[in-house]
Amino acid sequence: MQEDIQKAFQTLRQAIVQFNEDWPQLVTRCVVWRLPVLQENKTPDIIPVERLDGHAGIAAAKEAFLQFEREVGQAPGTVMRLPGVIFVSSGVLGRVGQINALKQAVKDAIEQTRIELNVQPAIRPRIMRRALGKGFNTNQLLRSIQSFDAAPRLIVFTWAGHTGGTEYKTVGQVREHLAMRAEERADREGRPKEQTAEYIELQALNNMAAEEHLVKRKLVAPHPRAMLYLSESTTYDAMIHANLPVFVLDSGDGCEVRELKAFDRSKRTAERPDRAKVTEVVPEMDIYFPTTKKKARVGRKLAVPSTYKGGVTPDDGA
Repeated sequence: MQEDIQKAFQTLRQAIVQFNEDWPQLVTRCVVWRLPVLQENKTPDIIPVERLDGHAGIAAAKEAFLQFEREVGQAPGTVMRLPGVIFVSSGVLGRVGQINALKQAVKDAIEQTRIELNVQPAIRPRIMRRALGKGFNTNQLLRSIQSFDAAPRLIVFTWAGHTGGTEYKTVGQVREHLAMRAEERADREGRPKEQTAEYIELQALNNMAAEEHLVKRKLVAPHPRAMLYLSESTTYDAMIHANLPVFVLDSGDGCEVRELKAFDRSKRTAERPDRAKVTEVVPEMDIYFPTTKKKARVGRKLAVPSTYKGGVTPDDGA
């Protein structure tokens, strides 16, 4: 089983090595920002950035595309990040798409091994490390590279500092989780499960349909992002997590790049005062009633080929 993961990884690595040999020849302009790796699972108040361009930027990008293992002192669960933009004279979307597909193949091999071992989804990182090495980082290994076969007129790099993520869960899923936690606590503390906090919270869901949706709120650590303006619209056409440099075409007319600045928590704008009030359902799990009805999420369609979610992918893979 581990052999399938190792084989998929070697195929991926070789593809990136070959890609790194080819794409620098197409570069017309490159700028990236090196961020320090975190030594603990907590975002510091200040995150400095080191600007690299030209040959130094290209070298840093090549290294970042292949950096799947944690650096010395890097805290588990954190990732190495190198936001930036690489302007190329001709598109690399096909090559980038192939690499992302090979990353998916590694992910699929890990998942197939998990299924065969009949273990919980949380064990995936452990399976990956057993196959590839204890220093490997799941997020650094599997995160996609972004590429746009278009020449933007403006790219804005900034920090998402107060972003809160949301995840919809059905009442049935929450019930199952609470029932399991109640059993575990009862066994651990030697008391009836009816007396556990989880069982009491479970009763609050009795009158709700199993398929009804609730919202789980998650705090998202500050992270760099890039907004790409590809059309004449006053709003951005794509916004990506800038963990790795993004490839875009160089039109020759120039593209304004608003560069990433150091993160300073004290200068961040305060959270919005009109944030929607929520009603707790399961406080321990940060589960709430949704403030609005759950809507189907539809990716924004771009008029250009790209790897961006909802973007158009060329049929020929070129």
